[in-house]
Amino acid sequence: MATAIKAIYEHGVFRPVAPVRLKEATEVDVLVPTEVAEDDDDPTGWKAIDALIGIGQAVAPDVSEKHDDYLYNDPHV
Repeated sequence: MATAIKAIYEHGVFRPVAPVRLKEATEVDVLVPTEVAEDDDDPTGWKAIDALIGIGQAVAPDVSEKHDDYLYNDPHV
């Protein structure tokens, strides 16, 4: 499960802007959005989609083959 946390980066440290309920020294992954420069116009959205490929992780190894079964809870296997 993931939770989005707003933070400010200053002096080399990400500081949450609101209290966070985590145990001390909990290791987390931080995804930092990058701003698109004006000359990188992408009206179709394909560049943005390409940037997202591979950042997710499937829960089941066969999710690409049985996506309808998982999505619609189809019991046939």
